[in-house]
Amino acid sequence: MTGLADTHCHLAHIERATPQVLAEASEAGVDLVIDIGMGLAESRASAERASSTPGTTPGVRAAVGIHPNDLAEFEADRAGTIAALRELAVRPGVVAVGETGLDHYRERSRHDLQEEAFRAHVALAKECDRTLVIHCRDAHDDVIRILDDEGSPSRVVMHCFSGDAGFARTCAERSYFCSFAGNLTYKRNDDLRDACVVVPQHLLLVETDAPYLAPVPFRGKPNAPALVVHTARMLASVRSMSVDDVLLVLHENTRRAFVI
Repeated sequence: MTGLADTHCHLAHIERATPQVLAEASEAGVDLVIDIGMGLAESRASAERASSTPGTTPGVRAAVGIHPNDLAEFEADRAGTIAALRELAVRPGVVAVGETGLDHYRERSRHDLQEEAFRAHVALAKECDRTLVIHCRDAHDDVIRILDDEGSPSRVVMHCFSGDAGFARTCAERSYFCSFAGNLTYKRNDDLRDACVVVPQHLLLVETDAPYLAPVPFRGKPNAPALVVHTARMLASVRSMSVDDVLLVLHENTRRAFVI
């Protein structure tokens, strides 16, 4: 495979040297990695990686945000946190705001605090004209409600898509990109594969969420950007497309989704 992108990974969480991880990704045919910040410190590091690796293969771009499961710094200083993200969001190589959103599964942050932070990220993405990367866990209706209330940014990515076919249709109606991770390959996830079929071709993306959610046959092991090829192959199979055709679609969609 060539020309493939891992549209969502956490390089800071992978317990191996980043140059090695990126070299393995390049060997697998991955030419773009979007490195996601979870908190101000990680977001600064992601922005720095994106700005310090021009011309490399794979290229690295960054997303900056405060994860809904860890909102302590946002709660302590809302204005200061958003101001710091704003400064990062406009740096070269930063293509997205997030990941942000709602998590009603782990519930490590109060629902009202999650919603407040999510709304602030939506506003920031629109202000800076950056793609909004959304974490949504057991909160599909509330995520849509807030996006409808606030008015969506020009580009929205539902990271690690976890909804059913009905939610996929709801996202498609709003032209949200749906990004599928390694759990698309898991034997019992027929509902997720059904949702994948519903997503219009021009809104499909793939990701690893590395080091989490490694695809079959690496399930249970640390994930890495190089393994996104397995999710892409499953996507091709589920949608009865050739691998070459899927690669072309994903390449074009990634560039549109993140304005690259």
